[in-house]
Amino acid sequence: MRFSFRLDIALSGLAARVDDHAERGPSAYEARNARLWSSAPMIDLGDRGFIVGALFRREVPATRVTDLDPAERQRIVKTGGSALLADYWGGYVALLIGDDGTHSVLRDPSGMMPCYMRRDAGGVALASEMTALAARGGGVVDYAALARMFAGIDVIGRRTGIAGIEELFPGEQLTVTPSGSHIEQGWSPWDHVRPPARMDFAAAAAALRATLMDCIGAWTTCFDKILIGISGGLDSSIVAAALGPRTPGLRCLTMVEPGTDGDERRYAEALVRKLGVRLDAPIYDLDAVDVARPVLPHLPLPFALHFFHAIEAEHRRLGEPVDAFFSGNGGDNIFCGLRSAVPLADRLLAHGIRPGLVQTARDLADLTGSGMAAVVAKGWDRVRRRKVGHRVRRDLSGLGPAGRVAAMEDGDSHPWLSAPPRTLPGKAAHVAMLARAQKSIELYPRSCAPPQISPLLSQPIVELCLSIPTWYWVRGGRDRAVARAAFEGLLPDLIIERRTKGSPSGFIRRVFDAQGMAAIAMLRRGRLVEAGLIDPDWLKRAGEGVWQDDGRDHRILAFAAAEAWVRWWEEGPYPRGSPSGASQRGAAAPILSQSA
Repeated sequence: MRFSFRLDIALSGLAARVDDHAERGPSAYEARNARLWSSAPMIDLGDRGFIVGALFRREVPATRVTDLDPAERQRIVKTGGSALLADYWGGYVALLIGDDGTHSVLRDPSGMMPCYMRRDAGGVALASEMTALAARGGGVVDYAALARMFAGIDVIGRRTGIAGIEELFPGEQLTVTPSGSHIEQGWSPWDHVRPPARMDFAAAAAALRATLMDCIGAWTTCFDKILIGISGGLDSSIVAAALGPRTPGLRCLTMVEPGTDGDERRYAEALVRKLGVRLDAPIYDLDAVDVARPVLPHLPLPFALHFFHAIEAEHRRLGEPVDAFFSGNGGDNIFCGLRSAVPLADRLLAHGIRPGLVQTARDLADLTGSGMAAVVAKGWDRVRRRKVGHRVRRDLSGLGPAGRVAAMEDGDSHPWLSAPPRTLPGKAAHVAMLARAQKSIELYPRSCAPPQISPLLSQPIVELCLSIPTWYWVRGGRDRAVARAAFEGLLPDLIIERRTKGSPSGFIRRVFDAQGMAAIAMLRRGRLVEAGLIDPDWLKRAGEGVWQDDGRDHRILAFAAAEAWVRWWEEGPYPRGSPSGASQRGAAAPILSQSA
C-alpha cells in the first residue's frame, strides 16, 4: 500500500481531464472542479469531497475508519471540517466541498500526510510529493529559502526550496473559490495548552500511557510488516514497546558507529530482550556515502545529512519487504524536552510563590547542572521577558552577502511561533518545539516506497502533551519525566533512567575525514557560491589549518548536501563520476522496489 496523492482544483470549470495526465492512470475521484489521483486509502464523501489517508475514530480503543455513514459525512461537511478534527484523528488530507461550491483542503494536525501546493491563476495543485508539482531538471531553485534553512529550523516557513511550491502546514485549511485561495488555521496548538482541572503528575502519566498505547496500537492496524528505527533512546523505545505485543512482523533497526555516542547497541539490545523482537544492528557503511549525490532529493528543502545514504543502503540490504517505516521522530518535542528555566517561570506565573516552586528550581538545577541561584535568575528573566515571545536565533556562519540578507528576512514564518497574549513562556517554547517536529524527515517518496509513520505526532498525543504543565516534564531532574513515568515497567530501567543521548555525529566526522575536501571542492565551483549564499573565503579558511571541533564538518557537509540537492533539481539525472569516486549503487531505485 502506498500513501501518495495528487489533487487538482480549478478556480472555475473542470480540473485537468483524466487523459491530460495519462501517466497517472485513472483518477480516484472527480467532482465539480476537482480531480484526485491517489494510491492511499480513501473515504469517498460523494460530491462533497473525500478523505485520503489513514483515519481513526476518537474513542477508546481507537478504531480505524474505512467508511462513514451518511450522517457522519454530512456533519463533517456542514461543520467545514471541525467535526473531523473533533471526532477523528489520523494522517490524512481532506477535500470538503461546500453548498456554494467552495473547495476546502484540510491537512490533519499530525502532518503525517505530506502536502505541498502550487497556486496559480488557474487553480491549485496539491500533492504528497514535490516531484508531482515540479519536474526534476526543470525546477527553479528558491535560493532565499535555502538561506533561511541554513539560518535555522525556526526560520523555515511555508516556502520550499523550489520557487512557487509551498507547504500546507499541519492543521491548516486551504479554501479555494473562483476569486482565488486563502489559508486559515483549522486546528491550533494554542487551543490545547491549558491543563485540565486537577491534573496531578500521576494522572498525567497515566493518561499519557493510555493515549500512547491506544494511538500507536491503532496505527498497527494499517500495516503487517513494520520496521522501526530505534536508538535505545526513550522516544523510539516507547513506540517499539507499544508496537511489540501487537505486531508479529516487527523488526528493529539501530545504526551503529563504534566507539562513539553513535553506538547504542547496549540500550537497543536491552529493549529487544524486554520486548522479545528481532534487532538488526549494522555499522554505518562509509562506502554508501557520496557527497556529490543528493540526500533524499524529494524533500522540500535539503536538510538531510549524509548518514541517510547509509540508512538507505541498509534498508536495501534487509531482504524482506516492509509495509511501513516507524520512528520515534518528534518525541523530544512532543514530550517537552526543555533544558531551560522556563518551567520555573511558568510555575511562578501560574501559581505564584508556593512551596512547589522551590522543588521545580531544584529539578532544573539537577537537570541542567546549574546552581540554584542561576536557575532562579534565569527563571525570573523569562518572567520579565514573557511579552517578547519566542526568540528566533539565526546561524549565519559560512553564508555570503546574499545568503545573510536572505536569512535575515522576515515574512515567511510558521504561524505557531506567534503566541497569543499572556501565554506562559514555557508553553510558547513547547509549541515552537512542536513546529520543529513537523519538519521531521520523510525517508522516501510515497509514490514508490512504504510510508514513514511517526506515531508520536498523532493528534490525541499532541493535544494531551500540550495540556500538561511544563514543570511536570522536568520533575525529579529528568527530562521528559511524564513520558518516563508513563512507561515504567514497560521499558528496561536502563532506558527509563538514561541521561545520555546518541548521535550520528561520529559517522558524520568520518564522512568528512574521507570526503570533506571533495565537498569543499564541489562547493567552490558550485551553485551556492555562484548565487552568493556561501562565502568562498569561509570555505577556504575552513579547509586550512589545524582542525578543531567547532562544527565546521557538519556545516560544510550541510552545504554540500544542499549543493547536490540544487544540482539534482536544476540539472536532472545524477552525473556519472563524482569527486569522491564513490559508486552510484541505489542512487535512484532503492527500497522503491519493495512492495507492501
